[in-house]
Amino acid sequence: MTNTIHQKLKLLTSLKTPGIPLLSAYLAKLGISRNLQQYYARSGWLEHIGHGAYIWPGDELDWQGIVHSLQAQLDMPIHVGARTALSLAGYSHFFRTAGEDEVFLFSSRKRDLPKWVSRNYRGKNLKLFHTSFLSDDALGLSDISHKVFTLSASCPERAILETIYLTPEIVGYLEAYHLMENLTTLRPQLLNELLNLCGSVKVKRVFSLFADKAGHSWARSLDKNISLGEGVRSLAKNGVYVEDYRLVIPRELSNLWD
Repeated sequence: MTNTIHQKLKLLTSLKTPGIPLLSAYLAKLGISRNLQQYYARSGWLEHIGHGAYIWPGDELDWQGIVHSLQAQLDMPIHVGARTALSLAGYSHFFRTAGEDEVFLFSSRKRDLPKWVSRNYRGKNLKLFHTSFLSDDALGLSDISHKVFTLSASCPERAILETIYLTPEIVGYLEAYHLMENLTTLRPQLLNELLNLCGSVKVKRVFSLFADKAGHSWARSLDKNISLGEGVRSLAKNGVYVEDYRLVIPRELSNLWD
């Protein structure tokens, strides 16, 4: 029994990475039983931080470590998206003044973050959005390196669509457009695939308007036959009507292009 405890402890210590919690279900899959996990916690090798989660004594969680553990240890179908993914890719360095303490996560499945996250993490505000406005959960995702691990995050093509999806309640239209202005190297083939899978008329129309006004070369290769739905969509009261996209847009947006 003692040999087993020490052998498993050696395995446990091999997993040590600062900022990453160790999740009980994952440890059990590696052969470290829940009883043994509790023994290590009582012995001071682990610190219990809530149902199904441990950290190393003295360690501090960071949001990247939390997300990585949920993705890699629990196979939780979430990814870093929208403005946060653009920031990781280096695209949100303009005039940001608000919302920098927020991390945007996306999942098509209605599963909330574990309670131990909010109880133990006091850093950035992790916001998980449940949506399937893009019908393919994997298209436009990539692995982004952080320290010695990776995070599944939206590529810029998917991230800008997610950003527009969050307008205007979470992200303002002006901010979304200024983000679009920075995206000079998007891939039109991937954009066309994503737009064809997009179930939000608002997202498709606003993206098309922004792409047109930003004037990037990739916009000329977008599929002109992608359905933008029927009827007029209003983004603001007493706004300005843009006939080509059948959108009523906020006046502050219209003033950018007058």
